[in-house]
Amino acid sequence: MTKGQSKFYHTGNNTMKKPVYNLIFKAGILLAAVLMLYGPAMAQTPKVAQSGMTWLNMPLGARAAGMGYANVAVVNDASSFFWNPAGYAFSGKTTFFVNRTNWIADINVNSVAASFNAGRWGVYGFNLTGVDWGTFHGTRRADNDVGYVETGTFSPASMSAGFSYAYRISNEFAVGTNIKYLYERLGSTLVGSFDDPESFTAKMQLLAIDFGTIYYIGYHDLRFGMSLRNFSNEEAYRVETFPLPMTFRFGAAMDLFKPFVDETYHELTMAIDFIHSRDYSERLNVGAEYAFRDLFFLRGGYKVNYDLESFSAGAGVKVEAAGFKARVDYAYIQMDLFDGVNMFTLDFGF
Repeated sequence: MTKGQSKFYHTGNNTMKKPVYNLIFKAGILLAAVLMLYGPAMAQTPKVAQSGMTWLNMPLGARAAGMGYANVAVVNDASSFFWNPAGYAFSGKTTFFVNRTNWIADINVNSVAASFNAGRWGVYGFNLTGVDWGTFHGTRRADNDVGYVETGTFSPASMSAGFSYAYRISNEFAVGTNIKYLYERLGSTLVGSFDDPESFTAKMQLLAIDFGTIYYIGYHDLRFGMSLRNFSNEEAYRVETFPLPMTFRFGAAMDLFKPFVDETYHELTMAIDFIHSRDYSERLNVGAEYAFRDLFFLRGGYKVNYDLESFSAGAGVKVEAAGFKARVDYAYIQMDLFDGVNMFTLDFGF
């Protein structure tokens, strides 16, 4: 948070205005309530296989991945499109984001995003994501000795294209939305009886909306973030309808050095996210980012109530010259039963 971002910003003395105490007290009560509700929710049977296009849950952005996905109140660049669209209201004039995720089972996810800050008119942006599933060998039931015949190879296609808008209502509060077009094609096959098969192509296209907010409460850079992602109508591949993996996130973040020193070469941002998802029980993400001179970064995170994931870590470096900023980030996500996931991100702007 920059100086002057909040009229209650702490300047080093031990006095704060009364509204700040009230806000901190209310925020503490809210977090305590969420934690008390979170424990019983963990014991529930996981909700699985209740949504389509689950690739929308794949993480994008090495910074967020390195912090264990605890990012809803942290994002402030073009990667905000994929976590909390309100975040890029705090970005620079123009930012660009390129990401490569080497997911499990040789699945690759590529994404790009860009945003333009139009001043009092808000921040505009677009984003594009594509999933490379690789090549599969198709088969079809048949009345022969082996019970099937090969139908050749096929490659599924999944992509998302979105347009976003974010607006800073004040120095402390911002809102944002992302409207995206989703397309998925799983391939063609033959259905029906052995004697009368017919060709069927499994594909779906629809619109979805993401929405988010970020609020700096006035105590140093403590802020809260909220996002609702993948809100849409249900669509059908053929007969059955499937909802998207709609996800609600609520989290908080703060530089732990801020209450003790005003100016320092070091920052230690702690973040925590609570996740309520349509297709799984409640989850908890905790992450941290250490920054030295806002040039070198180390990150770590832990995820609770995930089937395959737990620890993650990452690092980054940023360079600045003549108004140009560029940051390269890397993240490693530990996976049970699979090799770890590697993620690379280039984030630059003016």
